[in-house]
Amino acid sequence: MGSQINAQFDSHKTLQALVWYAAVTLLCRAHVDIETKKNQKAEVGSNATLRCVLRKPHDIVQVTWQKKTSPFPENVATYQKNSSKVQNPYRGRLDITGTSLDDTAITFWGVRIQDNGCYKCLFNTFPAGSFGKETCLTVYEPLRISVSYSLSEGHLMANCSASAWPRPTITWLGLENQNKKTEEKVSDLNGTVLVTSHLYINNSESLVGHNLTCRASSMDEDKTSSVKVEGRWSHSVPVAVSVVCVVILLVMTVILLVVCWKRHKTKQSDGCIRDRRRGGIETRRCQSGDTSSLQQPKIAACGNKGPLRREEHQTDLRTD
Repeated sequence: MGSQINAQFDSHKTLQALVWYAAVTLLCRAHVDIETKKNQKAEVGSNATLRCVLRKPHDIVQVTWQKKTSPFPENVATYQKNSSKVQNPYRGRLDITGTSLDDTAITFWGVRIQDNGCYKCLFNTFPAGSFGKETCLTVYEPLRISVSYSLSEGHLMANCSASAWPRPTITWLGLENQNKKTEEKVSDLNGTVLVTSHLYINNSESLVGHNLTCRASSMDEDKTSSVKVEGRWSHSVPVAVSVVCVVILLVMTVILLVVCWKRHKTKQSDGCIRDRRRGGIETRRCQSGDTSSLQQPKIAACGNKGPLRREEHQTDLRTD
């Protein structure tokens, strides 16, 4: 009877000790202070570092980084005091950059879209066990957007394209009262998602002169792009007007040059200009550029014969 009582007492003490140990362990884990960023962003191709710091001192045996995957987490890297290991999918593009056991960090070189997700740092201690905390890496590709359109027989077809990661969404703005039809096409460009929205409007006359606008959104980023809808002749009319103006200006210039040239020729052909007299003979020179003096006795230039005869008579008397 006494032995049974003692056995029951011992088992009760053992159970009590186990409960006490579990309570202490849970209490210790509840007060473990691990500092890390809950979430951080990284652009595709950039570098990103995830870091965890265990604030309270513990006897740390090993540090393990895991990626949260389904159904089981995936080991990324582990290290101890004298050794470290990076798993194959990350080898060559990921390094353990914080080698202190209580201050751990991993760095991604050239982040890929596949690196998007949540990671957990695990501090394996003795005898308390492992402590961990989760940090997430959000990988993104900057949003790019463009819009274009074409007109054919009064029908409008417009395209709005947006590329980004995560997948962008496209919305057409200001077309609530239009009878429209839209289609979307999604394609994958090395992880970046390209979404193209096709817009069809049968009667486009009401849109001429107005902006056609689409908006794209990805994550926390929004962008809009617009293009003005022009009529069929809107581009050709200004060009035609410009051509006509140039032609008219050229014609007026040619007419003005012809008039000036004719006036100049008329002045040159109006007769000779008297400039000097040589040897009693009146010499005249035309404005045609001929600078030679033509001396012709007994012939008076331009039909002026009276003065020439008197001068000849006086010359004969002096000779006698």
